[in-house]
Amino acid sequence: MNKIFRSLICEEQASLTVLDVTKLVNDAIKIHSLGPTAAKLLGGLLVSGAYCAANLKEKRGSVSLTVKAKDGDGAVSVSADADLHIRGYADGSCSQTLVGGTLTVVREDGYSVPYVGTCEIASDDASDILAEYFQVSEQIPTAVKIVVEMGGDGTCLSAGGVIIQLLPDASDEQTERAGEAFEAFCKDVDSLRREGAEGVAKAFFGNLLSGVTYELFPDYICNCSESRIRGILASVGRDELLKIVEEQGKVSVHCHYCNKDYEYDRKDIEKIFDKGIDG
Repeated sequence: MNKIFRSLICEEQASLTVLDVTKLVNDAIKIHSLGPTAAKLLGGLLVSGAYCAANLKEKRGSVSLTVKAKDGDGAVSVSADADLHIRGYADGSCSQTLVGGTLTVVREDGYSVPYVGTCEIASDDASDILAEYFQVSEQIPTAVKIVVEMGGDGTCLSAGGVIIQLLPDASDEQTERAGEAFEAFCKDVDSLRREGAEGVAKAFFGNLLSGVTYELFPDYICNCSESRIRGILASVGRDELLKIVEEQGKVSVHCHYCNKDYEYDRKDIEKIFDKGIDG
């Protein structure tokens, strides 16, 4: 089961998040038939996306993270919402270094103009990439250790990590305590596979926990559907869609997140406009 454990630590001067989303990453591997390199890249971004989704304040909120390689040959993208429905895909090669590429984060609350933050990637490690983003784009001191451990059979053995953010006016003493516990975890990342999210939280941060602790349960869920696709097609217009059918024999729509194809012939297109998108 995917799990996110959250709490304040160090006399409520820092926030702690421990993630175990191994199942989520294995779902992505199965859906997209990913090789080890792409699985590790996407897995790291799925962990990052799950963390960002857990921070969303509004029920209608959503967030997307996209990593683009320096040469433009390939991208890895993850989208998530406040219900912790996480999905992602790896497009193109993305098999070489990401250094020099960019991470772009788009966060929406469902009401106002989206927040967009971008940072250049100076490392291939997902931990460094997310920490750099928070430092550069949001100016929040953040300690990040993301773990994606692949097995010899191509499955993910462990995916998750520990993320600590200091709250305003955190004291030097409490900052040091949080840092020591964080470093202890970094020296024993296999504990995530052995103990899970809650086990890691208690083993390394148990004496620092303060206030309410709670758990969240993300999952790999795509938000595409027949109704949603028909709505998108309706916005294109009948004439344009019928022109595509005439030229190509059908209208094809591919969802990158769940790797599903939707196909519509002339009769399907006429039905959308004759009876409405729910007809």
